[in-house]
Amino acid sequence: MAKQGPCRDCSETIEVTPEKLEGMLQMLIKSGNIELADEETSNRRLSLCMSCEAYTHGGTCKYCGCLVQIRTKIKGRHCPSPLNPKW
Repeated sequence: MAKQGPCRDCSETIEVTPEKLEGMLQMLIKSGNIELADEETSNRRLSLCMSCEAYTHGGTCKYCGCLVQIRTKIKGRHCPSPLNPKW
């Protein structure tokens, strides 16, 4: 089996600035479809994600492709790890 590279829209050099992350989060909030987790919860989640083997390319999860800096802030979301969810 051939080695699988990054997904078709990603590269190892992908970088999303804090400003872009904040803009994306604000768009989600304005849509009215999400509720944010409290700061302590989102910080704990982010710390767990950043120490996970699935944290890749400086900010994405290899299991679901999400931007973990956003996923960890959304109330009701869970770790997407299929075998051992971290949170």
